Amino acid sequence: MTPQSKILALAAALLAAGCQASYKHTLNFNPSEPLRIAVLPFAQVDSDGNLVRADESLLIDSVALISSRQRETPAQFMQSLVQSELSNASLDVITPAIVEADLLHNGFSTREGSGVTVDLNKLFATDAQTLCGKMLACDAVMYGKVTRWDRSYYGIQSVATVAIRLTLVSAKGNKVLYDIEAQDADSRGITKGPTGFSNLAIEPLRGLDSAIIQNLARDVADKAIEPLSSRGRPEFLKAAPPFIIASGHDAFEGRIPEGGKVVVVAFGSPKQIATFSVGHIASGIPMLERAPGHYVGEFIPLSSDSFADQHIVVSLMDEFRRTTSQKLSRSAVSYR
Repeated sequence: MTPQSKILALAAALLAAGCQASYKHTLNFNPSEPLRIAVLPFAQVDSDGNLVRADESLLIDSVALISSRQRETPAQFMQSLVQSELSNASLDVITPAIVEADLLHNGFSTREGSGVTVDLNKLFATDAQTLCGKMLACDAVMYGKVTRWDRSYYGIQSVATVAIRLTLVSAKGNKVLYDIEAQDADSRGITKGPTGFSNLAIEPLRGLDSAIIQNLARDVADKAIEPLSSRGRPEFLKAAPPFIIASGHDAFEGRIPEGGKVVVVAFGSPKQIATFSVGHIASGIPMLERAPGHYVGEFIPLSSDSFADQHIVVSLMDEFRRTTSQKLSRSAVSYR
C-alpha cells in the first residue's frame, strides 16, 4: 500500500468513527397545539452521564492560538441556540431570564466561585410537575444536556463533534412529550479541505477554529428542534407570555387587623390585567398598575368575615387571555 493509500484509508476510518450524523427522536404530542414551556438551564455531562462542572476548561473555545476565546460554556451556548430555534415552533416559551430568576428564588441556587448559579444537580433531580406547579407557571419543561463537545486532532485530520439530548416533559403526570438524541460532526483535513498534500499540516489546524464547532452546534440545534416547528404559528406567540418577578403583602405575621385591610403588590410584565385572590374567600380582586409593571391591590374583609390561613395568589393576564399566577411567598393570611 502506498503512503497516499494509507493516508486515505486512515481518513476513511476517522470519518467512519466520528463523522456520522445521528438524530433519533420520539414525539408524543401535537406540536401545533401551543404549550407554555420553560427551558431549564442546560448541563454538560461526561461519557457516564454525570454532570460536569462548568469551569474554565469547558469554555466553547479552549484551544490556544487558534481563535479568540469565547466566554460561554458549551451548555450555555447550546441553550441559547435551542432557545432561538424554539421561536419557530408553536410553543409559548417563557423568557429565560425569568426562568432562572424563579429557580434562584425558589431554592435552586448554589454558590460557585464568587457568584451564585442554578444548582443543576438539584434541578435535574426535580420533576416537571413540581417545577411547573410550584414556581414556573408552565405546562412543560425542557431539560437539555450537552453529551459531547470535542475537537479531535489526528495530524492529517481534525474532527469536531457535538451531541445533545433534549427532553420535553409535561407537568401533567410527568409524561415525556418529546425526546431527541442528536449528534453530528465536521472535519477538516484530507477529507475536507484544499487538495494537495502541502496543505495537510495547515487545514487540520484550521479545523480547530471555534467557528467550526459553533456552526456545527447551530446545525445540530436547528435539526433537533425541527420536528417541533410549525408553519401556522399563532399570532399570540410573537409576544412573550406574562411573567411575575416578585409579589408580596403587608399583613404583619399574616394577621389582618380587625377593621383593617391587606395590601398586595406585584412586579412583572407591564400592561397586563392584574388580579389576586384570597384563598376561597375572594377571587378576581383587581390590581392597579401604578407604574410600568408595578401592580397594587387591596382587600378589605367584610365585618362578617372570619377565616384562617388563606393563601394569596396574584395573576397577570395578557390581551390573548394567557395567564400567569404566583402564590405569594409570605405567610397565609387570617382574619379575626
